[in-house]
Formats: sequence, structure tokens, C-alpha cells
Amino acid sequence: MSAAAVLVCFALAGADRGAMARSLLLPGWGQAHLGYKTRSTVFMGVEAATWLGAGLSCLEAAWERDNYRMLALQKAGIDVAGRDRGFQDNVGSYMSSDDYNVFIRRLARYYYPDDPEAQQEYYRLHSVSGESGWNWSGEAERLAYRDALRSSREWYRRTTYIAMFAVVNRVVSAIDAALLDPAQPGVYTGITFPEAFDNSSVLFTVGARF
Repeated sequence: MSAAAVLVCFALAGADRGAMARSLLLPGWGQAHLGYKTRSTVFMGVEAATWLGAGLSCLEAAWERDNYRMLALQKAGIDVAGRDRGFQDNVGSYMSSDDYNVFIRRLARYYYPDDPEAQQEYYRLHSVSGESGWNWSGEAERLAYRDALRSSREWYRRTTYIAMFAVVNRVVSAIDAALLDPAQPGVYTGITFPEAFDNSSVLFTVGARF
């Protein structure tokens, strides 16, 4: 059994489950319900900062997404909205679909050096043409598209990570709220704050009471 599972078992064994449920819904609510205002403020502050960061990160991702889509449409003549990641990457890696098709032709010859029919089939499956074709007006525009594409993906990835931290905050807050009663044997928690006007660190501890 993992350490996290052990803590949850202790919490469910005899502490205030109403406070635990509250903190699962909103970190800090359980602490406020039990009268621990400072602890409640810490968890609620972390929650607010987490979702603020997730929102800002998502906005940055959307701005960069709109940027690379506009560049592709106006400077390369291709709408990349709804296209898969591989296609979007190829648009940023080759000046034109003709250049990309030359690369595909080389790959076909490499994979099937003695089989012209297999080469043609490979080329048919992987080359692009018609409405899927593109042609960049300049190298600078292609590089700007590639940078915006990479930036958008990074911001979306950060949004996911930040949102995952909100789950961690809920778990920690719920366990803390469930174990606040000092009369209960088992695991206990504590938060130690630095001296006045010093916000450099906050110490969160978990211990066992026998």
C-alpha cells in the first residue's frame, strides 16, 4: 500500500469526514469549517493561483494557435486548423508541399530500392497534393509559423500540468482537514509559517501520533 493510500485510510478511519468532503470540493473549505482560518486561506490561495495560472496559460496557447493558423493561411495558402500534428509539423519543416513530396519520394526509394510498385504505393499514401498543398512566401514566415506552433503546444502542455496541480492541492487539503482533530490517534498534520513579514517559506508536516 502506498503512503498516500495509508494517509487516506487514516483520514477515513475517524476524522471529520464532512470537512474532508468540503476540502475535496474546494481546498481550504474544510479547514474553514473546522475554524482553521489561516490554513484555509493558504489552501484557497493556492487554489486561486492555480486556476489563474491555468487560465492565463490557456489564453497564451490560444493566442499562439491563432497566430500560427493565420500565418499558414495567409503566407502559405494552407488552412492547418483541424489538421493532425504531423501535418502541421510538415508545414513548418518544408518551404512547400513540393519539397515535402521530394522527401517522400526519396524515402520510398530508400525503403523499397528494388520495388518500383511499392515505391509508387508509398508515395501515393504519404505525399500531399491539391487542397493539402502549401507554398511559403518566405523563410521568415515559415520560421515564425514554426515558432508559434511550438509555443502554442508548450502553453497547452503547461495548462495541463497546472490543472493537475489543482488535484494535488485538493488531496493535500482533504487529508489535512480530515486529520486536524488532535484527539484522534494516528496521523496528524501541521503547517508552520515563517516570522512576520517573511513569506519565503511555509512548512507542511505529516507525523504519526501513538
